[in-house]
Amino acid sequence: MTIEQRDEFVNRILAVRADDKAKFGQMNISQMVCHCSDQFRMMFGEIEGLKRQNVDLVKLQEMLGRNETVPTVEGLDQIAGGGTKPTEVGKDKETLIEHLNRFLETDENYIFSFHPYLGEIDKIRWERLVVHHLNHHLNQFGR
Repeated sequence: MTIEQRDEFVNRILAVRADDKAKFGQMNISQMVCHCSDQFRMMFGEIEGLKRQNVDLVKLQEMLGRNETVPTVEGLDQIAGGGTKPTEVGKDKETLIEHLNRFLETDENYIFSFHPYLGEIDKIRWERLVVHHLNHHLNQFGR
């Protein structure tokens, strides 16, 4: 991820307002911001109890290719009460930006935690997931 890409995401995150309405899905802004932060917490091994989950990777790839919403990792579904609990949207946005900066600064050889669907993946694959995930959810709220 380049600094320019990071800066674009930061600007989009900062542009999100608490009263923005979702174009799709059920999450509100606070839930979405915490959900996006949970991806970083997951990759840095900061979420306890995650386990490998059996998913059809071909179907998952097809869904991603069609820009469809893929199933949320077990235990992190904001609508079902999982994941990081929202606090105040401004603070939660700051936290998400901190996670984004930490990821950008992480060495290419850093050994990330496993992904519950994909297993062990490197920074390049995590970056693809981060870019896709952030784009998906910021677009969800018109940002």
